[in-house]
Amino acid sequence: MTSDIRKPPAAYTSERIRAVSDLPGPKGIPILGNAWQIDPSKARRQFEQWGAQHGTPFRLKLGPKQVVVWDSHHVAQQLMRDRPERFRRGGRISEVLDQMRIGGLFAAEGAAWLPQRRMVMQALNGTHFPAFFPVMRTIALRLHRRLARLSDEDQVVDLLEELTGFTVDTVCALAFGSDPDTMEQGPDRIQQHLKKIFPMFMKRLLAPLPYWNWFKLPQDRALDAALDEVHGFVRGLIDHARQEILANPAHPATNLLQSMLMAQSHASAEGGDARSLSDDAIAANVLTLLLAGEDTPAHSLAWSIPRLCADTALQEELAVQASTLMGQDVVCADYGLLKHFDLFEAVVTESQRLQPVVGMLSFTPTSTTVLDGVELTPDCIAYFITGPAMVDASNFHDPLRFDPRRWLERREGIAHEPRAFVQFGAGPRVCPGRHLASVQMRLVLTTLLRNFRIELACAPDAIEEINAFTVMPSQMPVRLRPRR
Repeated sequence: MTSDIRKPPAAYTSERIRAVSDLPGPKGIPILGNAWQIDPSKARRQFEQWGAQHGTPFRLKLGPKQVVVWDSHHVAQQLMRDRPERFRRGGRISEVLDQMRIGGLFAAEGAAWLPQRRMVMQALNGTHFPAFFPVMRTIALRLHRRLARLSDEDQVVDLLEELTGFTVDTVCALAFGSDPDTMEQGPDRIQQHLKKIFPMFMKRLLAPLPYWNWFKLPQDRALDAALDEVHGFVRGLIDHARQEILANPAHPATNLLQSMLMAQSHASAEGGDARSLSDDAIAANVLTLLLAGEDTPAHSLAWSIPRLCADTALQEELAVQASTLMGQDVVCADYGLLKHFDLFEAVVTESQRLQPVVGMLSFTPTSTTVLDGVELTPDCIAYFITGPAMVDASNFHDPLRFDPRRWLERREGIAHEPRAFVQFGAGPRVCPGRHLASVQMRLVLTTLLRNFRIELACAPDAIEEINAFTVMPSQMPVRLRPRR
């Protein structure tokens, strides 16, 4: 039986119900469909090109799978609002993540979702951040010392690498209570393994057929070995954290892993779902936090750098604000002070609007469903490409202009539709780590601009986007000029 989702606004409602086969789209070939035309590292751009050519929604095929692609933020909001009842994570995402044992909350569906959501939200509750802040500040001080040394040596700095080092060290310290100091020591073996996961994830996600279920290529065997070692490492951390809790039961959690284990213990005592809060689920959520937590803030910050380099007046304004509020401190010394740096976060938000780090979202209906006048069956995948809605003049005034203040000032009669900005998701599936990302972005950007003038050390068009789990820049070389 076909379920009809509540009627969307008339502006984007189709009068007649269309089958997927009725939609326009690029021509494919037998068996592979359109998969052969898609470079996984550039998937977002390819989908946007097809959307411009055929209009949206359009259809394509990934192997045997029918795919429908939208760019309307109304449809995106509807999809996210109606999860988990009407839609689940699209395509092969949940299957691949579960096979890798890294899905956690990101891939959880049905009855497993809510208890994991509660556990993760409790661990990432903003009330913990003042206690976490000294650790974050210590790592930010390390970042400053490293950048100051490179600046004094007049070296070109790969800022993407440095920002990733900061977020890796921060997330590891908050998650495990263990700071790996990758900025100075380099990535350890576990971090090297983690870097293999997302490229393979994207390859498997867009592969026409799940060949790895039947045979393994050398790259698949290498991935399996890496995943085994990573999971063994995390299980060891879980055992250690549990022993610490047992030894000091009245002591509050000092890291996110301990918070999850305490939530597990409380749920178990109250008769909660043991499978949803198992050690396997905790390990998967910890790995999700590591993988997403190190990439998303670093890539968001990195994409803001070319915009700041092109607007020296804004750089100077931000530097003055940081210096005025922070005084002689090279890194913000007070967690409470971060709330005054709204413009710094607005810079990153505006950069994400123009250069999304989350390029696509995908969903699959749980039953035959009509969405935006298109009948979707449970074997279909619905994709939403995030970029077009964020540069649509009906959603944002002067949409191609970099204007961070649009996020801070309400301007009468000027288009500003925050619901078109879905970089952190929406509805019940909104990203639980968005507040942690906000703290990281404010802390890092104030540190950078309080202490350095930033100059891009390559042509802007030499920076290409690469689709991994997030859309990352291929490089971000800069020169840092100390502010005396």
